[in-house]
Amino acid sequence: YNYMGSDRNVITQRIIQVFGFVNSLFNPLNVTVVLSSLEFWMDENKIPTTGEAGEILQQFLQWKQSYLVLRPYDMAYLFVYKEQPTFVGATVPGQACRRADAGAVAVVGARRGARCGRCRRSRTGDAAPLPQYQKGVSLESFSIVLAQLLGLSLGMSYDRAGRCRCPGSVCVMNAEALRFGGAKAFSSCSAADLESFLLRNRGECLLNRPRLGGPASGKAAVCGNGVVERGEQCDCGNSEACVLDKCCGMDCRFKPGVKCATGLCCDGCQFKPKNSKCRPPADAQCDLPEFCNGSSGACPADLYVQDGHGCARGAGYCYGGRCRAADLQCQRLYGRGSRNAPTACYEEVNSQRDRFGNCGLTTRQNLKACIWRNLKCGKLICTYPYRHPLATTTAAVIYAQVREHLCVSLDY
Repeated sequence: YNYMGSDRNVITQRIIQVFGFVNSLFNPLNVTVVLSSLEFWMDENKIPTTGEAGEILQQFLQWKQSYLVLRPYDMAYLFVYKEQPTFVGATVPGQACRRADAGAVAVVGARRGARCGRCRRSRTGDAAPLPQYQKGVSLESFSIVLAQLLGLSLGMSYDRAGRCRCPGSVCVMNAEALRFGGAKAFSSCSAADLESFLLRNRGECLLNRPRLGGPASGKAAVCGNGVVERGEQCDCGNSEACVLDKCCGMDCRFKPGVKCATGLCCDGCQFKPKNSKCRPPADAQCDLPEFCNGSSGACPADLYVQDGHGCARGAGYCYGGRCRAADLQCQRLYGRGSRNAPTACYEEVNSQRDRFGNCGLTTRQNLKACIWRNLKCGKLICTYPYRHPLATTTAAVIYAQVREHLCVSLDY
C-alpha cells in the first residue's frame, strides 16, 4: 500500500488496470478474470511477510480460510512489497478450485535475481527459476507475473523449449516472458494443459458466472477494466487492446454497425445465424448441444441430461452433464488402457485410512477407513497397465500390486 503511493483511489485504478491486462491474456482461452473485491492493509500486515515463498504463501492461505469466508472469490492474491526478494511469486499448482489452496502471493518491486516459488501439495517450497524484473516494474510486467501464477493454478506448466507453438516471439508461460515487452499470448502447450485440467473435472469454479454481492457490488462500472459491467455494451480493456478490437470502442460502446462484441454466438461483430451450434456437448451421453437464437451474441444456458439417467451401457450415471462411470474416470486420469480396479484393490487401498485410500473425514476431521460395504465409496482406484510411471507434477501417486493387478491412486 505504501509502495504504490498510499492513495486508495490511485491504487484501485492501477489494480483494475492490472487485472484488465490479465483478463485480456486469458480471454482467448475463453476464461474471464473478474476482480471481485479488494482489501488494503494500510496500518499493518495481517500476516508475517518475511521468509521464503512457501512460508508466506502458507501463512496467507491459513489467514484467508478464516477471514475471507464471506467474500465471493475463487482465487485470493496477496501483493507484497519486498526490497530485495528472492522470488516473484508463489502458488500451489493445479489447485485453483480447491478452496483451501486457491491463493497466491505476488511480489511488487522485485529486483533482478528473483525466483517464483511453486509450492506442491506437500507444502515444500519447490522454487523454480522464473523471470526477473527490476524495481519499478511496469503494470504490464506485473500482470505477466499474475498471469503466470494463475496459469500454474489452472494446471499449466512453463513452456518447454522447442515443444510449444507460440503466436508471437514469446508466450505468457515462457520463463523469459518478463524480459520482453509487447503483446503476449498463451502457447499451444498452455492451452493443452488447461484443457487437460478441465477434462479432469478440476475446473468447476470456472463454469459459473461470479455472483458479486455486498456493499461493493453497487459501485459504478469502470470502463477499461476488460469486464462488461452495468451500463456498458462492451469493454475492450486497455487502449492498445481497443485499437485492435473491431467491435468495441474505447468508450465501452459498440462501433457503428456492430451488434455484438463477445459471446459464442457472435462472429465478426454480428450475430450468428439462428440454429448455429454454439456449444457442442461436453459429454456424448449426458450433455446436450446448445444453438444460437439469431438475436443474441450469448449462447443459451448450458443444459444437460437429468441427473441419475443411466450411461456407459448401464455402468454409470449422469451427474452434472458428465457420465460418472468408474472406467471412464480411470481412462481420463491414466489413459485408455486403464479400468476400474477389482474389489481386491479397493480393499487393499481404501482400508488404509491415508491420503491415498479413505472414505472421507470423521467429525473430528480425521481420515476414515472404508468398511467392506463402502469400499467403492472412497477414493477411485484404477488398474495401471503401463510400464512407465505416471508423469505428473500436480499429484502424488501410489501403486499397489494386488494379485495380478497393478492398482493406482492419486492425492492432489
